[in-house]
Amino acid sequence: MKSEFVRYIGVGGVAFIADFGLLAVLTLAGLHYLPAALLAFLLGTWVNYRLSIRWVFTYRAIDTRGAEFGLFLLVGVITLGVSLGLMALLVERLSMHVLLAKCVVTAFTLVSNFAGRRALLFTRWGRFSMVSSAR
Repeated sequence: MKSEFVRYIGVGGVAFIADFGLLAVLTLAGLHYLPAALLAFLLGTWVNYRLSIRWVFTYRAIDTRGAEFGLFLLVGVITLGVSLGLMALLVERLSMHVLLAKCVVTAFTLVSNFAGRRALLFTRWGRFSMVSSAR
């Protein structure tokens, strides 16, 4: 698991570059930052997913890729919501500088996403198939 986490850190860096890069391109092209951020988040999550299944995790509990990606995305969305709440708490209530708060939240996000995704999608709890038995 330790080597998976180290690889996940690298994958997270690449996903961040994709997310940040698309956000920069879209906002510089004139798109409002909120839809641009959503599109960039989706790209970053997709990049993270593709690299995670190829390089980070050796076992996959779900054999339907669409369902697997949906759960992968769901973990990211839940973590994003908690992270935004933490940012608000740290900045608004505890008067922490935004950039310091972002560092704290980023560490939380990295660990939470790895733990959630590994436990839900890449651990041998029993293989789950969403393939219909009626063929």
